[in-house]
Amino acid sequence: MTSFTQRVRRWRAVARIEILQLVQDRPTLGIVLAVPALQILLFGYAVHFEPREVPIAIARERAEPEGSLMHAIAEAKLFRVLGDGLPQGAAAALVARHQALVGIEFPRSESETREISPERIEAIIDGTDPETVRPAVLSLEATLLRRTMNTQPFGRGPPVKVTWLYNPEGRTTWSIVPALSGVIVMITMLLLGALTLVRERERGTWEGLLATPVSGLDAMVGKLSPYLLLGTVQAMVVVLLGHGLFNVPLQGNFAVFLLAAALLALAHLVLGFALSAVAHTQVQAIQAAVIFYLPSMLLSGFLFPFSGMPRWAQLLGQALPLTHFVRAMRGLLLRGDGAVSVAHEMWPVAVFTGLAATLAASQYRRHLV
Repeated sequence: MTSFTQRVRRWRAVARIEILQLVQDRPTLGIVLAVPALQILLFGYAVHFEPREVPIAIARERAEPEGSLMHAIAEAKLFRVLGDGLPQGAAAALVARHQALVGIEFPRSESETREISPERIEAIIDGTDPETVRPAVLSLEATLLRRTMNTQPFGRGPPVKVTWLYNPEGRTTWSIVPALSGVIVMITMLLLGALTLVRERERGTWEGLLATPVSGLDAMVGKLSPYLLLGTVQAMVVVLLGHGLFNVPLQGNFAVFLLAAALLALAHLVLGFALSAVAHTQVQAIQAAVIFYLPSMLLSGFLFPFSGMPRWAQLLGQALPLTHFVRAMRGLLLRGDGAVSVAHEMWPVAVFTGLAATLAASQYRRHLV
């Protein structure tokens, strides 16, 4: 009968071998340490729950830099004023053109030389991303209410009449579903692409692939095309379920949505293919994929306000395909943007795909040599 002391010795021997193998596998060890470091850096320096620099436009007879509204905006510290003293209807037009997220419309006769008349001011809000705008609007409304109560202690009614465009009830679900379709496609395609070649190497079929006249481009097209179809179907299922379960609107052309989803899937598939060509094990490939999609989720505006990030984080987020897909799909499905607007937002994804394909093909040829 094996004694407990003997079992402990065996456990220690096996653990020692495993530690030695882990220390020798420096790429895996480096990635394991890099993931928590990356999370700390992103959550500590890049991600903020409060938005910043929310674009706001004000339409009234004349600009009043020292008026109550401007003081409230300055006190909120969340806005960037695009224009003040704009013609009537101009602020709402800027919101409709997606240049401003908040528009304040004063009646033609309103003037800041008098106290603010709460029932006469209207705030028009772009509701495609309510989690970005809502904290700023609530802060402004609370500040105006406090100022109004100081001057009219028995006044009634909210300081601002709020009108949500494209999302009348300000539902978070409506903004989450279009973005979630991209997040699911990104994670799935990146992992599937990252496991293609490295899986064959571990199974022992890599040598057979070396003996064939298959080029890097041929290998990518042949291996990734079934996954491309799968990713497009994934995005379609997410959006259709959101529409059926939560009444998420489908305002734009659905064919444009499918093309954009296919482009996003292709971008992450070829990137995963490049990671697969470089990695020595499936664990390394998966961990490398995690290092990419973690910043994509945090810096794309999917979970946290994009405007609340520092400038360097916004520049990094602009280089990620998911950021552009989230914006394009919220505009397409909620606002009904056309193909031209979607293409204007998605062209960086096409550039990213071309660069990733070049990297994948070069890495594939290098490992065939």
